Amino acid sequence: MKRRTKFYFLFTLLIVGLINHVSISYANVESVCLPDFNPNVDGQITDIMSQYYIPSVTTAVIRNNSIIWSKGYGEQSDLDLIYLVGSVTKTFTATAIFQLYDQGLIQLDDDVNDYLPFSLRHPNFTNTPITFTMLLQHKSSLTKDSDPYWFGIMSEALQDMGWENPFDWLPYPDWIEGYLTPNGTLYEPIAWSPYEPGTNRLYSNVGYDVLGYLIQVISGEPIWEYLQNNIYDPLGMVSTGYNYTSFDLERLAIPYIYLFELDSESTGNKAYPHYNSINYGAGGIRSDIFDLAKFIQVFLHRGVSNGTRILEEETLQTMVDLQTAWLSPDDPLIQWGGWGGTEGDSWAFHTKAYGYYNGNTTVPYGVITFLNQGMDEGRDACFNITMLLAEYVHKYDVLECEAANGFIVIISISSFLILVVLRRKISIEPKYL
Repeated sequence: MKRRTKFYFLFTLLIVGLINHVSISYANVESVCLPDFNPNVDGQITDIMSQYYIPSVTTAVIRNNSIIWSKGYGEQSDLDLIYLVGSVTKTFTATAIFQLYDQGLIQLDDDVNDYLPFSLRHPNFTNTPITFTMLLQHKSSLTKDSDPYWFGIMSEALQDMGWENPFDWLPYPDWIEGYLTPNGTLYEPIAWSPYEPGTNRLYSNVGYDVLGYLIQVISGEPIWEYLQNNIYDPLGMVSTGYNYTSFDLERLAIPYIYLFELDSESTGNKAYPHYNSINYGAGGIRSDIFDLAKFIQVFLHRGVSNGTRILEEETLQTMVDLQTAWLSPDDPLIQWGGWGGTEGDSWAFHTKAYGYYNGNTTVPYGVITFLNQGMDEGRDACFNITMLLAEYVHKYDVLECEAANGFIVIISISSFLILVVLRRKISIEPKYL
């Protein structure tokens, strides 16, 4: 009797072990079955670069919490190459604003005049408050900017290149009040659209510059210090910032502008000096693929990047639902099939950073593309490369699901056969056991 009891005890342990083995194997199925992500895109990317005269490209694909593929092409092919990310800066600015909201320091529908040291009002709608939400959604009635704005924020770049600035610009942040208020020394009526605030979406760089200044007023830190202390450092972003002189020169992507038709003696591109711009809320940040991948994961994982929470989950969802800097309602990749993200262009640089996380894949994915040429040629090339990699992600995820399902079936069949053998053994054991 004791031997029978002992046998059943061992048999029970074996069954429990099999069950645990199946569950553990399921948890680790990706590491066992997931094929390497190795898209055959080299020829296509170099063709795109040739078609649009792009000197350098750095790109990466993220799966869940890791970069699963990255590559550099062209003149500067180092993976840690640092680029100006342009309007991707707005996503950092918006994240900082939502952090202030998480801390209870602001409400999204607050009148920003409750915080600014000057009055921000549309000259034709002086009784209509402008709120944080309006600025975040590009519905403040501020327009996409003017020639004085671009000459102003690029003052340092113009000086570095030996060009004369036709406008007397003010230092940051004084230029914001001077440019937007009717009594300001830099005032431009074209900065305001004819629409009442809150009624129309009009993309506005200066609107995000106002948000950048609000971060300073509310937190007591200039935006570059706030981002360093509340986003870069917590996420371990060591190659991100505004000032190009903070980085090793050889790690900076060279700015190029395509100026004339391609001929047998020239690439058609002209290299320019590195530069800083003073549109801190809208477009002045530099980064590399490794740092930007850490930041994108905040949006792929409900406010958390590799265990570090940057935004509360509900707050992140609000940020996405409002279609702020992270999502643009008319973006081709969003319309194509579930991708969401942000893109930017600045003088001689283009960036796309996209995520796919709407439940149609097993885990979230992201694609980052940097290149160093502008303007229209670079924008088109950046989109085409990002789209190419997004298509490969879709093919890859199908392969992964098929591999995972097959693996679990094999484990299940093996477990079943073992159980059958053991059951048969029990039935034929001598009665004296």
